[in-house]
Amino acid sequence: MKAILENKLSEKKSIQFNSLCYTMGTLCSSATSVLLMLMVTRILGIIDAGIFSISYSIAQLMLTIGWFSTRSFQVSDIKEEYSFSNYFLLKIILSVISIIGGVIYSFILKSDPYTFLITVLCCIFNLGDIFADFFSARFQQIDRLYLAGISYILRTVGCCTVFFISLLLLKNLVLSIILAFLYSCIELLLFDYPYIKLFSTIQINFKRDLKKLYSLVIGCFPLFLSSFVTTFIINIPKNAIQMNYTKDIQAIYNILFMPSSLVNLFCMFIFVPLYTKIARLWSIGDIKRFKKMILKVISLVFLISFLIIVGAYFIGIPVLQLIYGIKLDGYKSAFMILMFSGCLTGLNAVLVFIVTVLRKQRYILFVYIVSLICSQIMISPLMGDFGFVGSTLDYLLGIVTISILLAIILFFNIKNADAYDLGGMNHD
Repeated sequence: MKAILENKLSEKKSIQFNSLCYTMGTLCSSATSVLLMLMVTRILGIIDAGIFSISYSIAQLMLTIGWFSTRSFQVSDIKEEYSFSNYFLLKIILSVISIIGGVIYSFILKSDPYTFLITVLCCIFNLGDIFADFFSARFQQIDRLYLAGISYILRTVGCCTVFFISLLLLKNLVLSIILAFLYSCIELLLFDYPYIKLFSTIQINFKRDLKKLYSLVIGCFPLFLSSFVTTFIINIPKNAIQMNYTKDIQAIYNILFMPSSLVNLFCMFIFVPLYTKIARLWSIGDIKRFKKMILKVISLVFLISFLIIVGAYFIGIPVLQLIYGIKLDGYKSAFMILMFSGCLTGLNAVLVFIVTVLRKQRYILFVYIVSLICSQIMISPLMGDFGFVGSTLDYLLGIVTISILLAIILFFNIKNADAYDLGGMNHD
C-alpha cells in the first residue's frame, strides 16, 4: 500500500494540479485562526476568547520572525547555494527567538499569568507553521508543490479537529493547544519529512557555517521587516485594547476584525493570476497597455470592495452574531471601519506588487515604517477621543497612510515612464 502511494505521488503533476492543491491547502491554513477563535468563543465563552485572541495575535507577530520571509528566497535557490541544513538551522534559531519574543512581548503588555501561559503556548504551537513553511518551500524547490498543499490540508484539518474535540471534552484551553501542537508535529514527521527525503537528497549537518547563515539572514531581512511591520500595525489597536479594556472587548474586536482579514485573502486569489501579465507588459515597455491593465485591476478592486462593503453593512453584524453567538449591537460603526480597512489592505497588496514590478521596492519599507509611526503615535489620542471605535480608526489610519504613499510612488514612476522611452523596446 505504501509503495502504491509513493508511486502515485512520484508521478509528474501538471501546473494546474500543483496550483489547485496548493491553493486548497493555503485556504485551509488561512482559515485556522477564524476556526480556532470560533471554537474557543462557542465552547469556553467570551472571556477565554479574549485571552486567546490577544495571545494568538502576539503569536502571529512572532510567526513572522519564525518565517523570516525565507520561503521566496528558498524557492528561488535553484542551484542550492544554501543547503537544506542551512535553512533548517536558521529555522531552529528563529523558532527559539520567536518564543523568547512572545515572552518579552507579554511582559510589555503586562499580561496576567494565565494570558502569559496561553501566549507562550500559542508561540510554541506556531512552530508547526514555521517548519511547515520550510518544508513547503522545499517541496516547491523540487517541483512537488502539490505535496505542500496536501500537507497543509492534513495538518490544518487535523489540528482543528484535535483542538475542537479536546476543547469540547476537556474544556481546557491549555491542554487543547498542547494536543493540537503534538498532532502538528506528528503530521510533519510522518508526511513532510519522509516525502522530502524520498524525492530529494538532503543531509542534515549542523557544522558551523556562520558566513552562510549571515548571508541568508541579510538576503531575507528586508522582506521580513516589511512583513513584521505590517503585522505590528495590525496589532497596535489590539495591544491598546489589552492594556485599557477587559477581555471581552478584546474578543469583540477580534471577531469584528476577522472578516476584514479575509477580504485581503479573497482579493489575492482573484488578482494573482493577473500578476504575470502586468509584469510582462512592463518588461516589454508597453506603457499604454500597462496603465490600462493597472486601471482595470484597481477598478476591479474598488468594485469588489463596494460589493463587500454593501453586504457587510446589511448582513455583516447579524451573520457574526449568528456564527459566534455573541451580541454585537452598537459595534456596527467599528465593524464597517474595519471592513473598509480590509478592502484597502487588498488594494495595498496590489499596489505593492506593481511597485515591485517597477523595481522600486526599496521604497516599500519606508512606506510601512511611516505608517507604523503614525499608527503608534495616534492610538492613544484616538482611543481617548473615540473609545473602542478609536482603535478601529487607528488601524484605518495606518492602512490609508500606506495606500496614499504607495499611490504617490506609483503615480510618479509611471509618469516618468511616460516621459522617457524605455530603451526603445517594442511596444507592440
